[in-house]
Amino acid sequence: MNLIQIAAGPVIGAIIGYVTNYIAVKMLFRPINPIKIGNWALPFTPGIFPKRKGQLAKALGNAVGNNLLTSKDVENMFLSENIKNAIVQEIGSSLYEMDEHHTLKNIFAGFVSQDAYQVLREQAENIICSKIMSGVSKMDIGTVIVREGRRAIKEKVHGTMLALMVNDQLIMSVAAPIGAKVDAYIQENGQDMIQSIVREELAVLENQPLAAFMQKIEIEERHLTGMVDRIYSVFVQKKLGGYIQQFDIAGVVEKKVNDMDVLEIERLVLSVMKNELNAVVNLGALIGFVIGLLNLLLK
Repeated sequence: MNLIQIAAGPVIGAIIGYVTNYIAVKMLFRPINPIKIGNWALPFTPGIFPKRKGQLAKALGNAVGNNLLTSKDVENMFLSENIKNAIVQEIGSSLYEMDEHHTLKNIFAGFVSQDAYQVLREQAENIICSKIMSGVSKMDIGTVIVREGRRAIKEKVHGTMLALMVNDQLIMSVAAPIGAKVDAYIQENGQDMIQSIVREELAVLENQPLAAFMQKIEIEERHLTGMVDRIYSVFVQKKLGGYIQQFDIAGVVEKKVNDMDVLEIERLVLSVMKNELNAVVNLGALIGFVIGLLNLLLK
């Protein structure tokens, strides 16, 4: 038996193993579309990834949405010290650094329509006016006027000849009607007077730069940052999880994978597993060579 006959078996086995595994790896992605003869599709067409792309997309979506990136994971990420401090500091500082264009009105305009803002403004105006009017009514200004008026008059006439004539009955006969008139006037006109003042003050406030407003109410930046920190933490803990669930991460991932071209998926997989897939092909050649060698030795 010459050298060629000895080497033929292992070499042919290696070639068969290499080609077989090479075809198997290629069949993961190729052909992209089914190959048909009439109405009959050839077996193993299209390739595994093109044929199972929908199932792959669903599996990846479930894996990412339900296991790899849950709402709790996102919550913990946003509550990590580095991210939370960066966001809180940025918000706190920006409130003090906003220019004259960043007024309360302009800020709200970025989130709601002009009509919605007007409704909110009117509601705020009515609530403030109602609270002030309620407080004024509880003060019972008419009674206060009668009481303080009587005291003031008695102090003025004390030690004079008028003190003999100006007694409590006379004072009350004058002060009581005045107090009643004041009460009636407040009830009839107080709401309009208060509303006019509140409307003017709100107009000044809503057109004032936010930074100037912060300085006016004398909130230090560190106190404001602490307040933002608490609001941020409560928001993330109470609300963020619900928003993340509404995002439907699993559905988004599934759609993205379904929208990917098969060639793009192939490039993505090969970028990660090219060496491993090449090793599988080479392993086929090695196994074929060993089988050919064993077959030669067993003859």
